[in-house]
Amino acid sequence: MKIRTQVRVLRGPLDVAPLVDVILLLLIFFLLTSSFVFQPGIVVDPPSPGQSKGGVNDTRYVITATAGATPQIFFNDRVTDLGKLRVELARLAKAEPRAVVVVRADRELRHGVVAQLLDAVVQNGLSAVLASRSSDPAP
Repeated sequence: MKIRTQVRVLRGPLDVAPLVDVILLLLIFFLLTSSFVFQPGIVVDPPSPGQSKGGVNDTRYVITATAGATPQIFFNDRVTDLGKLRVELARLAKAEPRAVVVVRADRELRHGVVAQLLDAVVQNGLSAVLASRSSDPAP
């Protein structure tokens, strides 16, 4: 006995709404799981270097200090304070005793804060480099 089926293939317009939904979900997934490296919006206006030459090519450790009523201190783009910075520098000195730390300080920052930052680096036996601009910008 032969059984006949009443199933027919429907031919019609393709519905693209589910396809668009899946594409958008994949796009959102990849955007959220990707790791982009962005420079934070820390605005620093370093002083001009004068006659000094040279620089640090392989910079992995950067202290950034901004001017203001209460100066902000960043270590590798993370907000910190002077006490926590000393602890992190001591940990860094144990892990990499020959590390070079670049100090980027705003031109308007008080000299005492810059001296404290440089002192924190040097007290842990690390090398400190004070960053400056290559030349004065045109007014």
